[in-house]
Amino acid sequence: MLGLGSLCGVLIPGDWDRRLTYAGAGLTNALAAFVLLLASRPSVYLSGTVLYMITEGFCWARFAALTVEIVGVETRDASTLYSVLSAASTIPLLYMIRLDGFGFSKLGTHGLLWMDAAGNLLVFAVVVGVFVACGIGLHRVSVPVEDEVSTG
Repeated sequence: MLGLGSLCGVLIPGDWDRRLTYAGAGLTNALAAFVLLLASRPSVYLSGTVLYMITEGFCWARFAALTVEIVGVETRDASTLYSVLSAASTIPLLYMIRLDGFGFSKLGTHGLLWMDAAGNLLVFAVVVGVFVACGIGLHRVSVPVEDEVSTG
């Protein structure tokens, strides 16, 4: 299911801002967590779990796209920068594991899912708020690439 969700990343147009689409992927994951919260029958739980795993794969695909954009084409030692950024992504994961554990200790499985969904919704709201406040649109502004071929 994670692989299928990752493949869903190709459905996002390439000219859309990857910061916003990554936050949007988190929003889809939060919605899947809400489906799991409503699970009162095994079939709903199974569907919710499948949806959650697909959206999680989608989040990882959008994260990879954002990381590749940050690294860029002209970066010296791009593999090191990519690795550092990927490693840095574990910091929010560790915080969410801690928060999910706190939610689970207070309200059981429902608390875990509420904390997971709340984290995704909070990040989505912050990113959208920044985009609105700064007047940034969904489509990225393309910067022309200079010719590397010199005429001389």
